[in-house]
Amino acid sequence: MSSYEEHLDVARHHLTEAYKLLERGNPFDAAEKVWAAVRHATMALTLKVLGEATPPKGLSWRSFVKEAFIKAGLSESEASSLASYYIDVRSRLHGGCFYGLTYEEEEHRPLMEKARDYIELVERIVRGMVKPHSPGLP
Repeated sequence: MSSYEEHLDVARHHLTEAYKLLERGNPFDAAEKVWAAVRHATMALTLKVLGEATPPKGLSWRSFVKEAFIKAGLSESEASSLASYYIDVRSRLHGGCFYGLTYEEEEHRPLMEKARDYIELVERIVRGMVKPHSPGLP
């Protein structure tokens, strides 16, 4: 994928599929779809703001994502919180839930539900409609 718009389209598709899977009682596949949605939204953000979809060698994803949110105009604490959310989704939904086959409603469901807000925020940022210090996430 070469454009942030393509990444956003894929993110929206995966998020829609994730919520359908949750309704059908399949939290494991839903967790993986949420991870895919958050990952693609994040890649749209970093591609648009930093010019790269993935971090350069030697830079962690946490630092990369945080830098993108800061450059987009969010405060350091907001950017740090959003970068932590990205890492939580990767480790707890992708790793622990999907690959580890462990689902705990009170641990995993809030991460899945927060994905919609995260993706909407990223969409507003890449379309130039977000103002610094936007409320709503985390």
